Amino acid sequence: MSGQRKRNNGNGGSPYEAAWTEAAHLVSLAGLKGLTAQCPVCGAMGALMSKWVPKTPVKPLYVVHANGGGSPGLCELNKEQADAARAEIGITSRDVLKVLRMGKPFVMFSGGQDSLCLLEYMRRLGERAGLEITAIHANTTAGFPEVEDYVEAVCEQLGVALVTVKPDHDYFEIAKRWGIPGVRSRWCCETLKIAPMRRHLATVEGPKVIYDGIRAVESPLRAKYVPVWFHPAFRCISVSPIHGWPDGKVARYIKSNGLPESPAAQLGTSAECWCGAYKCRSDFEALLDIHPDIFDKLVEVEEAQRGKYTYLYEKGERIPLASLRQECEE
Repeated sequence: MSGQRKRNNGNGGSPYEAAWTEAAHLVSLAGLKGLTAQCPVCGAMGALMSKWVPKTPVKPLYVVHANGGGSPGLCELNKEQADAARAEIGITSRDVLKVLRMGKPFVMFSGGQDSLCLLEYMRRLGERAGLEITAIHANTTAGFPEVEDYVEAVCEQLGVALVTVKPDHDYFEIAKRWGIPGVRSRWCCETLKIAPMRRHLATVEGPKVIYDGIRAVESPLRAKYVPVWFHPAFRCISVSPIHGWPDGKVARYIKSNGLPESPAAQLGTSAECWCGAYKCRSDFEALLDIHPDIFDKLVEVEEAQRGKYTYLYEKGERIPLASLRQECEE
């Protein structure tokens, strides 16, 4: 099956389709060297960009061909073509500098190592471009208070403006009503993080660009992401400037720039979010030791489930956190 050449004037389809087409056109006109490739469908040069499709983990990839002031030409790649194209692309600092001029820059700063590296990297590029960046942080209400203090301290040290957003109701209140998030029901990310950020960004006038710390080495799925894409929730261009960086490069960048160590490294466990998804016995044992107050709140969430759901599930058995606490205290 070969890829097909598709034309889209941005006037038809859903509002997302029109917005994606417009963003793809802007990217194609920007001349981003790391994303430029020869199209395997039509042979012309163009910019590679993915499109968000619901319930599709690996997003379809397009080569976007600039057509001056008109609508872009879009060539959709098949799986083999897309896999080959992804292996050849990346994003350079010069590319990021070009994107910086496309809209107000917001850097997603969770307080983790990758986002710390990204924040300093973007701050330095912003200085080169004569632009101020803004860090945007989601206080999910399900993390350690040390993270919130750390985020504020880092931004103050680096001289970066900080916007902190929160959900309308805290995690523990919502989880008692909606149930415990899991791998197959991750309502937490949308409710606690994405929605508050979306509400804030909707108040920002003019074009904006989001920068995240997603890296290819994090998972096979993220390895299939492309460094510049259109965010379906925020309705703006999203960039992953350190997408191709290996772990060692991130660690060296943090050390060489004298950046303060994150609470996660100091505490030896995740400090950013305790919604429940992807947590195991050792995580909860560490939580009980470090933050028994948060552990007790999770016990209350479980009690509200009346035995139907628990955070810990091992070998086909649900293990209440109250039982785990009793085991640890014996």
